Amino acid sequence: MADERFGTVVIGGGIVGTALAYYLAEEGEADTLLVERTQLASGSTGGSFGGVRQQFSTPLEIELSRRGLEFWKTAGRVFDSPVPFYQDGYLFLSGRPEIMTGLGEAAELQRSMGLTDVHMVDAERLPEIAPWLETRGLLGGCHTPGDGRVTPPDGVAALARAARRLGVQFREGWEAVSVERAGGGWRVGGPGVVEAERVVVCTGYWSSAFMRRFGLDLTIRPMPLYSAITEPALQGQQVPLTIDLDTGFVVEREGQSLVIGILLEENPPGYGHEQMLVEFAELARERAPMLSDVRVMRQIVANVDLGGDGHPYVGEVEPGLWMAAGFGGHGTMHGPVVARLLAGTMAGHPDPSVDLSPLNPRRSPSASGEWMVAAKKA
Repeated sequence: MADERFGTVVIGGGIVGTALAYYLAEEGEADTLLVERTQLASGSTGGSFGGVRQQFSTPLEIELSRRGLEFWKTAGRVFDSPVPFYQDGYLFLSGRPEIMTGLGEAAELQRSMGLTDVHMVDAERLPEIAPWLETRGLLGGCHTPGDGRVTPPDGVAALARAARRLGVQFREGWEAVSVERAGGGWRVGGPGVVEAERVVVCTGYWSSAFMRRFGLDLTIRPMPLYSAITEPALQGQQVPLTIDLDTGFVVEREGQSLVIGILLEENPPGYGHEQMLVEFAELARERAPMLSDVRVMRQIVANVDLGGDGHPYVGEVEPGLWMAAGFGGHGTMHGPVVARLLAGTMAGHPDPSVDLSPLNPRRSPSASGEWMVAAKKA
């Protein structure tokens, strides 16, 4: 049997790969196949907290966030599909002067770029935003009431349906195990063999191993994120997605319940749910006493794609071989936007207002200029 042939093969069915398949089809790029090793949205997309925020500190991240907010707030209408956006807001907290200074500088930059609904808040005003907070030890925070949260698989489902209507084919349970040159194109091996003029790798935290064969020494890796869903709690009270940058303490609304956890840049050896819940209870006694004894209904573990220099790897690796991966936990926010920008680039008419070259997969490693990663600050 002859190998199947496609114009484009997208490897990976998370939010990035699914969005890219849709936007390529929207660009008129026909004959696209997306392959996914298990099920759509089964990787870090499925385990994401789903936060969508404008609070970043560099122009590129802020612009991606501005567009990401627009994508998620309008996705239900654009794709005629259930994609709820819960506008609970975002609240970053700190008791450290240097972090408060950084939050203030970032807020000024956000406002200068047209995101004006961003507010620095003194500690005494925090209970107006989150009445359950204990403000002792805090200097204040930054509040963006227009931000919120989504359920990322909703977006994947909407994009996949729209992509199928435009002719994109999807194959779940199809693990790509090899990619190699084949004449003027590429051959992808898995349960079968398919050939394509070009291949796009959107494999999240699997990307380091997958791309090593092409001379890329990426440091993307999975880190387990331990969280839990509580019994119904703080009913009738505002619960913005709240992160204490001094400790990593995080709370967000999930229906009548809460998602709770501790966001760390690295997990200590042996770290797991038991240690996380003990530490959360200790932190809650200081920061949110009403939650210190909250009952946990379900534990959740998901892998975040850490590594790199804080920015994703996006662009052409070799002629006809592209990638978009390594979003550092920001794939929900930035993935659909980057996918749309990349699709335009691949189709031959890039967006002149956004320069993706700093995300070149073969760039030299450098320290990230973006410090507003939602995790405990060293």
